[in-house]
Amino acid sequence: MTVPYATETAPENRPAPLPALLDDVTETAVHYRRNHFAYPRIDAGSWSLPITGAVDRAYRLSLDDLRVRPRRTAAVLLECAGHRRTDFQPPISGVQWGLGALSQADWAGASLADLLSEAGIHDDAVEVVLHGADSGGFSGIDGRHTFSRSLPLAKALHPDTLLAYEMNGVPLPTEHGAPLRAVVPGWYAMDSVKWLTSIEVVTEPFRGVFQEHDYRFQPEGSTGIGTRIEDMLVHALFVSVSSGDQVPAEVELTGIAWGGGGIAGVEVRVDNGPWLPATVKHFGPYQRSLWSVQLDLVPGQRDLAVRATDVTGRIQPEAPIWNKRGYVNNSVQHIQVVVAA
Repeated sequence: MTVPYATETAPENRPAPLPALLDDVTETAVHYRRNHFAYPRIDAGSWSLPITGAVDRAYRLSLDDLRVRPRRTAAVLLECAGHRRTDFQPPISGVQWGLGALSQADWAGASLADLLSEAGIHDDAVEVVLHGADSGGFSGIDGRHTFSRSLPLAKALHPDTLLAYEMNGVPLPTEHGAPLRAVVPGWYAMDSVKWLTSIEVVTEPFRGVFQEHDYRFQPEGSTGIGTRIEDMLVHALFVSVSSGDQVPAEVELTGIAWGGGGIAGVEVRVDNGPWLPATVKHFGPYQRSLWSVQLDLVPGQRDLAVRATDVTGRIQPEAPIWNKRGYVNNSVQHIQVVVAA
């Protein structure tokens, strides 16, 4: 089966260096980037955002209008649904992400729920569609398509779902969605649509190509279009050490953990030994946690593994769950290091 995909050749896709995730916020310059098409050109001076569809009062907002609304701020980690796609065997087409398709930033803007409340949502509304300015071709489907995604009404009305015009304390840069983008905490980042051009409240499920033909979980052997991908799964990674590194016998390892609605614990294993608990430092509900563990290792080559457990008791799987697009790989991370004698 040939899986459709965006066909533009100019998008910039770039991972973040994992050590940047140890900071409270990832510097904007190294925050990971995931684009489907070339950067759109938007005149911020004439830009405005219409809110239309199944509402009592359709209206339009300028950036100045948004800035006088109640200001909401949040530190949020965003992760691409294709993070660690290169772990899948057999290989899967798509952006060949290894590690680093995630970053954390401070976002500021208006609550989407506040704006929808001003418009007045009809009782038969089911979703809120976020339309972006970026557009291009999609293999197997004629025409030019904008990157648009819908949110179920409950998520759109969650007070933490933002329309952000600032990132890390300064106006949102073009590379991250200026003049306005969505930030949907706790969900994979494709729903945090960039370069917003309009918001549409709809009474039937949205059928755009990036909703119905992309970002679906389709396990091996499944038929149909698969299921929508939403919540980020529980996940942990090594940061202080990578495969191939040489480490001393007595070593402190550190890393990050996130997703799953909150981290309950992190464990590290050496070779086939027992899982050892790490010390975890927690932050906000949508941020990464930091973990550390002190080990006394036997010299030679060693396999190190790390896994996290979320607040509901879900643990990372040992291997990726193969699916047609290579999404949501939260399998246990293994690295091989050489322990000095």
